[in-house]
Amino acid sequence: MPPHMYLTHLRVQRAQQLLTRGVRASELAPRVGFYDQSQLTRHFRRIVGVTPARYGNARVSVAG
Repeated sequence: MPPHMYLTHLRVQRAQQLLTRGVRASELAPRVGFYDQSQLTRHFRRIVGVTPARYGNARVSVAG
């Protein structure tokens, strides 16, 4: 795996952790190192299969 792809995967994993802890999807991009929300959403959807907002909402409904 090329270094840039590895870094992208690490950032998405960190975003997943933060979503699980209750951080809003709209606050994630700068916290995990993406330029903007659309960049985060594009990579998150490609790697995880859903958008950050859907992932966060699913985690909240399962936990709650």
